[in-house]
Amino acid sequence: MLLTLVTAVSLQISAAVTAAMPVAAADSSPSSSWQQVSPPDVLSAYDRDAETLLLQMANAERAHVGLPPFKLDVGLVRAARSHAAEMASKNKLAHQFSAEASLTERIAANSVLHLNREGENVAVAPNAEEAHAGLMSSPPHRDNLLSTAFNVAGFGVFRSGHWLYVTQDFGSSTPAYSVQQAQELVSSSVDQLRAQARMPRLQRVENRYAQNTACAMAQADSLNGAEPPSGSYMLRYTSMQPETLPTNISKVIAQRGLRTYSADTCYARTQKYPSGAYWVVLVFY
Repeated sequence: MLLTLVTAVSLQISAAVTAAMPVAAADSSPSSSWQQVSPPDVLSAYDRDAETLLLQMANAERAHVGLPPFKLDVGLVRAARSHAAEMASKNKLAHQFSAEASLTERIAANSVLHLNREGENVAVAPNAEEAHAGLMSSPPHRDNLLSTAFNVAGFGVFRSGHWLYVTQDFGSSTPAYSVQQAQELVSSSVDQLRAQARMPRLQRVENRYAQNTACAMAQADSLNGAEPPSGSYMLRYTSMQPETLPTNISKVIAQRGLRTYSADTCYARTQKYPSGAYWVVLVFY
């Protein structure tokens, strides 16, 4: 009798927002800390053929339902391998062991991609075919493999005796923008909201103070910041996608008395956002 055990997890990375008119935001930075767990030096135990086969079978399943294939990311492979080895050493399936980094932290420590969603399947089986069959027969794991939200993946397989410990890490990769590109995307979204409100277009101005504030927030890993200039409205928030504005700012943007604004961003990986986020400061005058 063959045995296949599987378990899955999927995480949506969330952003935060706060408005200052001119009240400062509450501190929402976390107090916990983490440390990366390095994989053991046993590369010979990794089964690269099984990793390749599992990816091929996964992409064949996706093609069968009209989905694009996963793009392989070496950083996700490293994260998956380290966790597969950890499961083998414990002889147990889990998504996180005591003293081990979380899924988000493991991926952030190994991959340079900008991700706004992550997921993971883990399994143990005698071979890659049995592992794949077990994953596809379980709805949560099938959902990860056939998710329209995930576009990148990395699989790690650790062989321990007659068993393969499998970790499949998934991500939703978003474009990596320069500071100028991110600011242009924010500005374009402001212009669109202004047009939807049938209000005159605002003139965008440079604001070194706001740019410094955005980077200071990122460095502090907190939306707290200095008071906005007199007579202005300031919005501070984080976002995985700079073109997406918080839903609660439309009333501010639609105000009749506004004439100019500044849009400044700073991208950073922090304790609160291990995979990275854009820290954005909008100031309206």
